[in-house]
Amino acid sequence: MPLPNHALRIEGGCNCLAVRYSVKIPELAKRPIHPLAPTKAPVPLPFLVLDHCNDCRRATGSLLPAWLCAPIDMASVSLVHASSATLARNAIDRKNQAEEQRGAWEPALDVFTSTPSASDHFLKSYESSNERWRWFCSRCGTNIAYTAVMPEGFPNMLDIAMGSVDRCHLETSALIPERHLWWDYGINWVQRLSAEGFGSIPIHPDYRIAELVNPELEKR
Repeated sequence: MPLPNHALRIEGGCNCLAVRYSVKIPELAKRPIHPLAPTKAPVPLPFLVLDHCNDCRRATGSLLPAWLCAPIDMASVSLVHASSATLARNAIDRKNQAEEQRGAWEPALDVFTSTPSASDHFLKSYESSNERWRWFCSRCGTNIAYTAVMPEGFPNMLDIAMGSVDRCHLETSALIPERHLWWDYGINWVQRLSAEGFGSIPIHPDYRIAELVNPELEKR
């Protein structure tokens, strides 16, 4: 389903909190329209997608990446300075550690188009193909976003990996993906899973495979 019509803010970041982002989405009437959408069925930006692209699957390590595709000027970023980072290396030592100091919020356009190797933060990029970049936290490894040089008529875009969005936003109905992209490149059983679900396989509440969420399977 599409994003709600009212204005909203989506926040997220990496696992170690060195990278935090915020996407401020205006009300529907103020959102730009996807330039390739049919005239009779306009698609406002941002929009939410499931992605069957081979490159995105491998780059993210996810069988079915999901993206919040937003004009980059809606986003801002706050980063921990690598030179003054204080996060303990071992998880047990981080248990009662104070939150790290982070930099001021900056426009995402200023950060995601800079040269990350020369910057004092953990957000880095890899040019996975010509003029297409994958952005990640170099400290904890979280995949954050994708950027590319856009065709004429497109706004500059920041595709945010939805797995990095804060859970409080994902638990609402606002961020349910609204369409599939790159379907022709998909894997058959992944397509079936994403479109139909696998309701006939056991579902476990956590790592304990002796416990079932769907115990009715035992009766079959």
